[in-house]
Amino acid sequence: MNPRTRGGGSVQIDVAAAMCYVSPMNAPVRAVKAPRHVFSIDEVLDLQARGFFTDPKRIALHEGDIVEMAADGDLHIALTMALAQAIMVALAGKPYFVGVQTTLRFSRTNAPSPDIYLLAGGPPKGDVAAERVLLVIEVGDTSVDADLTESAERYARAGVGEFWVVDARKRAIWMHRGPADGRYPPPQEIAADTPATPLRVPDLAILLDRDAPA
Repeated sequence: MNPRTRGGGSVQIDVAAAMCYVSPMNAPVRAVKAPRHVFSIDEVLDLQARGFFTDPKRIALHEGDIVEMAADGDLHIALTMALAQAIMVALAGKPYFVGVQTTLRFSRTNAPSPDIYLLAGGPPKGDVAAERVLLVIEVGDTSVDADLTESAERYARAGVGEFWVVDARKRAIWMHRGPADGRYPPPQEIAADTPATPLRVPDLAILLDRDAPA
C-alpha cells in the first residue's frame, strides 16, 4: 500500500499499487494499474487490530478510501473544543446527540470522523441515516480549502442537509445547506459577530466571538 498526499495534509492509503510485468524475452516493462479496492469498515477495523496504523485515531474511511488525517494544531484543537462545549451546554437535556471527533458511519464503506456532528435522538448505532444528521462541522486551520471542496462534496454526496466549515484563521463560518444532485449551492459566509443557527436546530445559535473568542 502506497500513501499519496491529499489536500489539507491528509494521506490516502492505496491498496491498488501499480503492478509490473517483465516478458521472458526481456521486453520493456509495462505498468498495469490494479483496480481500486473499496475498503469496508470491517477491513479497517481488522487492519487496526493487526497494528497496521501508526495512530488509529487519525484514520477515517472516506467512500471506500482509507485516509490518514494530519495531526491537529493547537488552534484547531482549541476552537473545536470550545465550539463543542458551547453546543453541548446549549442543548443539554434536549433530544440531540453531539459527536466530537468520533466516527460518523453512513455505510459500511463511508465512515468519516468530522470534528463535530449533531444527530437527532440518541447515540449512533451502526449506519446513520442522513435524515438523522442535523449538522456536521469541520474546523479548518490549514485545511480550509480542502474542507470547502473535498469535504463539502463528500458530505453532500452522503446527503447531509447542513455542513459548516469554521475558518479558524479568518474567524468565519461557511454555511452549506440543501444539497442537490450530490452538491451544495455556494456557501454563505457568517462573520464571527453574527449568530449562526442550523435550520433544523432552532435551539442552537453559535456566535464565534462569544463561544470561541480569539
